[in-house]
Amino acid sequence: MNRRTAQGTTLALLASVQWGATGIWVALLRDLPTGTTLVFRFLTAALLLAALPAITRGYKAPTRQAAYAGALLAAYYILATIGFYLSNVVSVSLLVSTSPFFVMLLRALRRERVAPRELAGGLLAFVGVTVVLMLADQSTGTGESELIGNLCGLGAALTMALYSMAGTRLQGQGWSVVLISCVLGLLVCVPFAPGAEAMPDRHQWALFLGLAAFSTLAPGYLYPLACQHITPTAATTVRLSTPFFTALFAFLVLGEALGINHLLGAPLVLLGVYLTLPR
Repeated sequence: MNRRTAQGTTLALLASVQWGATGIWVALLRDLPTGTTLVFRFLTAALLLAALPAITRGYKAPTRQAAYAGALLAAYYILATIGFYLSNVVSVSLLVSTSPFFVMLLRALRRERVAPRELAGGLLAFVGVTVVLMLADQSTGTGESELIGNLCGLGAALTMALYSMAGTRLQGQGWSVVLISCVLGLLVCVPFAPGAEAMPDRHQWALFLGLAAFSTLAPGYLYPLACQHITPTAATTVRLSTPFFTALFAFLVLGEALGINHLLGAPLVLLGVYLTLPR
């Protein structure tokens, strides 16, 4: 492995670790209403991002494609956050990781050529998702909310697939897209947030800072940088490690062990998604 490839792989892996922690931050904030968490996630990220132009000079005048991508990214953050709120964080992380499967479906709908290997991978990923959902533990009595959370996870995967397909037209617009997503997300979520009685305390503010800096802005910067060193397909393959890190953090921080649905479904999901990636 040459130096450039090693750097790109390291950056992609670091972004995967940071994305893997997203569900843990959200799980630790479950004492707050969902609307409050969404508002302060976007607000904290936007405030941190506002200081970046003086450091990075990374902003450019946003294009129409940047606005479109920002709206998709805001939808992704909203759906993923709700999913982590309502369902098992490892299950949602696995479902979110199926975005390449949706990319393949969108390519098929556009009548682009899809290789037999990709079709086989899509079928395998679908079976894995079915196993994860059907064998989920229903003993907690929260089956309906967990179903909604899992559907939000799949919705996040779909919006990320659309975002990825728009990525080729976003050269140099990375920070602008992230800022647009934070502003749009904030505008959408403010009407659904409770009043001042649901304000976060000092400990929760620290969690929001970690969520915004460590699992929102940092991977948003590192992942495109990784794609400049290795191919986007290779970076996406490395990103398939995100559910592993989510499971590890869930065990270490939340004390949650993997269920039988994860042990049986995760290998099918990840192998299937890997096969759907274009060579």
